[in-house]
Amino acid sequence: MAVVHIPAHMRTLSGGRDRVEVQGRTLRQVIEALAAACPGMRELLLDDDQIRPEMAIAIDGVVAESGLVEPVPEHAEIHLIPAIAGGH
Repeated sequence: MAVVHIPAHMRTLSGGRDRVEVQGRTLRQVIEALAAACPGMRELLLDDDQIRPEMAIAIDGVVAESGLVEPVPEHAEIHLIPAIAGGH
């Protein structure tokens, strides 16, 4: 199973958990499994069946460049990375 690390501002959807284990061989399957375990998560991560532009998803420390078809190794560590805004 892959371990998805949940950012603090999304933990209300995960019941307060900072990580959720899910099955999936592609990023799409992982997100679908995560959405099943944490209702509302899909809407935060996807827009029109694509990863939202304000989100990045890293698999084992590498940002997924192939979108939802990105392969996910069996014991992957997945980090959901929201965009950080700042400045003037």
